[in-house]
Amino acid sequence: MAQTTPQELSQFFDYVVTVLERLNIPYMVAGGFAAIVHGEPRLTIDVDIVADIKSHHIKALIQAFPSPDYYVSEEAMIDSLRRRFPFNIIQTTTGAKADIVPLPDELFSRIALSRRQKMVYSSDGKEAYFISAEDIVAAKLFAYQQTGSDKHLRDARGVLVTQWNQLNLELIRRMVDHRGLLAEFEKIYEAARQEVDPTASGG
Repeated sequence: MAQTTPQELSQFFDYVVTVLERLNIPYMVAGGFAAIVHGEPRLTIDVDIVADIKSHHIKALIQAFPSPDYYVSEEAMIDSLRRRFPFNIIQTTTGAKADIVPLPDELFSRIALSRRQKMVYSSDGKEAYFISAEDIVAAKLFAYQQTGSDKHLRDARGVLVTQWNQLNLELIRRMVDHRGLLAEFEKIYEAARQEVDPTASGG
């Protein structure tokens, strides 16, 4: 199968969001797709969505994504809710994929969901709920801490550059300091500052 095109991914994302909102499931787009909307463009082939899914939503979700047009496993969904691991919704005709993350039972995720922001994500004015810019910066640093992948630092720096002078930096510093990541944040903050204003001096 050919690689999913941006248009195919966008149309699939439109439908996933429509389903979540129709079922009154609180959600926020996170991961690379959120970093793109808040920050700098880069290629992504799937979408990460944190959703406060309950067991009574499962049947309706299965019905909303019927086979053979979609692949979603009821068993995987049940296991996902129990273990708080992601499950996939895949559009079989295009290969477009959404990783649905049941809302983790921890403070950061619940506060982040309460701070979600409705944002325009397409040229035709479509809107969805996204993790806030401050929370995506923190989440990307947390992901870097877990995986060691520099792409998370690049995503966080891209948000800092694009949202320069619009961010609550003290909020970000408090969140990352709680995880022992303040030094890493200050490094990408300085790199972003130099990109925004190459004449700026350190300090």
